[in-house]
Amino acid sequence: MKKLLLYAKLGIISILNGVLPKMRIKRSLEHALIYERLGNFFRAGRIFSKVIRIFPEDPRGYYGIAMLYDNKDRYDKAIYWYNKSIKADPRFVPAWFFLANALYETGEKNLSIECYKNAIRLDPDNFWAYNNMGSVYEELDMNTEALECFRKALEIIPGHHKALFNMGVVYSKMGYEKKAQEYYWESIRGCNKYPYSFLNLSLSYKKEDKLDRAIVVISEGIRCNPHASFLYYNRACLLAISGYIDEAFLDVARAAKLNPSYYSYAEKDDELADVRVHPGFKALKKLISSEMDNNE
Repeated sequence: MKKLLLYAKLGIISILNGVLPKMRIKRSLEHALIYERLGNFFRAGRIFSKVIRIFPEDPRGYYGIAMLYDNKDRYDKAIYWYNKSIKADPRFVPAWFFLANALYETGEKNLSIECYKNAIRLDPDNFWAYNNMGSVYEELDMNTEALECFRKALEIIPGHHKALFNMGVVYSKMGYEKKAQEYYWESIRGCNKYPYSFLNLSLSYKKEDKLDRAIVVISEGIRCNPHASFLYYNRACLLAISGYIDEAFLDVARAAKLNPSYYSYAEKDDELADVRVHPGFKALKKLISSEMDNNE
């Protein structure tokens, strides 16, 4: 049904392109984006190239090609085209922002920060530029700068769960576990569909040897996010070191069913040593392998 709607929209845009020439560039860009959503990257690329040929001063054609490469994880090519977009219009904020993201993916973290700064200079209320830049600072162990970015992000969108979560990550790194826990709780209250807040909060309680509390938190996370395989796996570890081996085995099985890689992790994880001697553990491997073969 979604594809039918997209094809119908393509037809309408084609008619409008003929009737309203002044709107042609906007319609062409919409046309290309629909082809991208349909998986026809070649057709989308041809339209973006045509836009560039007819309107070389417009940054959106270059930006569209960059996004096509970006969505296929071809970041070097994406960076080239984001730069072309910026050359066409140095004030085009989306190109600066996504250039920063692509540079981060290639390991150019310092250059990434500079591009986020440019995006913020042009758009001071850019929540995601502050949030993402803060995460890069955090990875570079520049914790003071990271906290400042996340605080700025929260001034723009108060109570946003990801910025609150990131504040918790930084405070935990700095050794302020109580402060980190407060931010993880705030993040959960803001959005209980973000499983990483539950994970990090439970791991924080685990550091304090509060295993019962950690299990309660991660169990609530599973209730709110039943498809988050890593929550089951981490609860299995908590249950195993608490002596609940049968329950831990069941969680390993649930995690592996959602993501078979977790069986391999369980084969080596010291915390799951007792689970590996569970009578169902070897049988689980056969079951997972059989399901993978059937899916193929």
